[in-house]
Amino acid sequence: MKKDISQIVLWILLLAILGGTFAFGQNDFFKYSTFYTSMSMNTSMTEREDYISVNKGYEDVTEINKFDYSLRFGLRKVARYDYEYKVKTWYYGDEKAVSDNVAIGNAKGWEYLANYSFIRNRGEKFTEQNFWLRYLGLSCVTKVQYKDNQRVDLKYTSLDTRYRMTFGKLDITAGLCFRTHPAYGFLPIRDFWTPGESSFAQLANDFGYSNQFVNGSWHWFEGDELLATSNDEFYKHYFGSAIAEFNERELEKLGTQHELSAVVGLAYYTYTPKFWIHTWVNVLPYHYGLSDYSFEYQDELINNLDWDSGVVLGLRINKHLGVFVEGLHQRYWQKEVFECKFGFNYLMF
Repeated sequence: MKKDISQIVLWILLLAILGGTFAFGQNDFFKYSTFYTSMSMNTSMTEREDYISVNKGYEDVTEINKFDYSLRFGLRKVARYDYEYKVKTWYYGDEKAVSDNVAIGNAKGWEYLANYSFIRNRGEKFTEQNFWLRYLGLSCVTKVQYKDNQRVDLKYTSLDTRYRMTFGKLDITAGLCFRTHPAYGFLPIRDFWTPGESSFAQLANDFGYSNQFVNGSWHWFEGDELLATSNDEFYKHYFGSAIAEFNERELEKLGTQHELSAVVGLAYYTYTPKFWIHTWVNVLPYHYGLSDYSFEYQDELINNLDWDSGVVLGLRINKHLGVFVEGLHQRYWQKEVFECKFGFNYLMF
């Protein structure tokens, strides 16, 4: 498995910080941390029936997916907030605690999370990685993170350091964030092919496909393998995948891009047994590209903004009824990731 430069830089930073920690005699760095591993398996979703025409008949090509699975490894030391409590006996590695996302944690000092997951879902295999290390002080907060979310094609390494000001239950932070990422916002196919100058068939030939006119229809081949017995079948099932694979291959050649951004954050937290609210927003308004293919932001300020934000709200109206709202929203390089939960609980007796 290939390692890109982002992962190497991240682990160098982690090892340097850990080495410095032990060198200064802080031997409680791993105190209260938990190492975990877990595996789960379940039946995959049954796909819709699919058929292709073959020799004046048809063939069933319905996808039959193998079982889904996830294999997770991790190490975590993250302080829980008052509204969070550990219901389960074990860590499974799929927990999504709010304190994993905020810049201001609930305890001073070092906190960290390392999670590596191997996943197969509906026949697709991929990995998910999330490594971060955070130091929270009275007047500063620093966080280094590597995240690879292949579900939404979002991958980056960040080093975020800020000055912290506290006003009661409100925290204000400001500083700089250095990020590395693949080449986002660039489609190589636009440079390789101009619509109108060549046909779809010529483009397919450039991708390594060939076609022959057989028995009144075009048959398409990849090498000696017959892929499709009509143009409709080829363009529906194979042509789009060829363009996507070309884009992925060319983007990988561009390597990792680097940029430096200003970052400003607000975080507010208050808790009582009957009402609590925890909300935060981190905004990156200005960016300076350090690589040839760093993301090109648009002229309007609103389109330049990257951010991550969230809210957790709980209200116990009486001893029977309670309502809750939880939400996360992140936009980096115009890629949006969000989660939202809301509802009520009513205790009958």
